[in-house]
Amino acid sequence: MKKNILYTITALLFTFCTYAQAPRAWYASVGASQTELKSSDLLADPGFGYKLGLIFSMGYHESYNYQVELGLNQRMFNLKAVDNTYQNVSEVKYTSGTLDLGAYFNYYVLKPDQDTFFVGPQAGFNVGFLGEFTPAQGADVSDKYYLPYLLEENSFGNMSKVNFDLGVGLTGGYNNLKFDLRYTLGMNNRLKGVEMNSYDDNHRYTGKELEGKLNSVSLSVSYVILKRIKKSR
Repeated sequence: MKKNILYTITALLFTFCTYAQAPRAWYASVGASQTELKSSDLLADPGFGYKLGLIFSMGYHESYNYQVELGLNQRMFNLKAVDNTYQNVSEVKYTSGTLDLGAYFNYYVLKPDQDTFFVGPQAGFNVGFLGEFTPAQGADVSDKYYLPYLLEENSFGNMSKVNFDLGVGLTGGYNNLKFDLRYTLGMNNRLKGVEMNSYDDNHRYTGKELEGKLNSVSLSVSYVILKRIKKSR
């Protein structure tokens, strides 16, 4: 069902782009994000990460346009853990690095024009590939058990490799510079496949299915690296 919805949205967006008559531009983009793991099965505090990517903006048509994004999204958060004495609680920084493909619709309250500031709401979706939970560089994971079910680092090896997010926010800019302030809502269970240490004598899993989603707030700044004007007929 989710795949059918994704295919439908993608087809609609690219159909609209085909009929747009407007300037087209490639942007290089950098950004920062704050990510929370929303879960009662794996306790964590939000952390700060970063984004790098390319944006293809197309189809200025009076007051709206579209953008397609490709980039590296390095989300970070801090898992709650105890050591092997089960007395000392600490935090371990983890990352979820994804290769993201996104498509967004921009509607401008202030319309884009030469030497003019433009701004308006934005909505779309994002598909992330990979995204396993891995310790950040330099993180000490020796003798760490993650709360509340005392998961170990190797518990995260069977996670889903494809993730789907919805995003809403604000976009704007001035001439060749633009920004995207966005809230991204995770739609699928990121802890699917993660198992507690609970098995029967035949090594069949007997624990519960863990649940958790990653939500982020991000701010990206982009600059035009290639622009082509498409003339109206």
